[in-house]
Amino acid sequence: MNSTQERDEFLHANDKQPVKAAGFLLCGGRSSRMGRDKALLLLDGEPLVERGLRTLREVCAEVAIAGAAQDLSHFGRVIPDETPGCGPLGGIVAALERSSSEWNLFLPVDTPFVPASALRRILVKTAEVPSIGVMARVAGQLQPLCAAYSRRALPVLREELAAGRWKVIEAISAAGLYELVDFEDASWFRNLNTAEEFAEAEKEFQH
Repeated sequence: MNSTQERDEFLHANDKQPVKAAGFLLCGGRSSRMGRDKALLLLDGEPLVERGLRTLREVCAEVAIAGAAQDLSHFGRVIPDETPGCGPLGGIVAALERSSSEWNLFLPVDTPFVPASALRRILVKTAEVPSIGVMARVAGQLQPLCAAYSRRALPVLREELAAGRWKVIEAISAAGLYELVDFEDASWFRNLNTAEEFAEAEKEFQH
């Protein structure tokens, strides 16, 4: 998709009604490469956890923190990962277990540059297609943690988790058909995994 097509799709999406969804900020990573809890890192004076929740609130009436590695309850409702150590699939399953919404939007805490407009496009897509999930894709790379998933996927995701098959894309594929929303701006989806990457992100707010 070129930039003109992406712009036209964005404008078209604004004319459509996104599906209603609960929003979950995935905070269950061990932050081993960062050396400290990523959720509490300050970017432009704001903790990443608060930044992510703020973005989700722009498109979801109900938001929560999923799979938190430590107590983040003063930032909002926390859904603990019931099976720690199995990666983000555990947080997704825990969120779907507790959610009262058919559709559920996920955003990783260490991906702070995803705008609410991108999340809205994902939710618009869910209203258009009969699938169990809608993922972002940028430069040919799937972004399974920046996605919306239906609770209809939960039984299979539980089975995948219990069987030790923890790769999110493979688990979602086992659950059923998923759709994609293409984006061109790869900088929106960059992860802050290391202290060096976080330092580079900080510089952007100093100019």
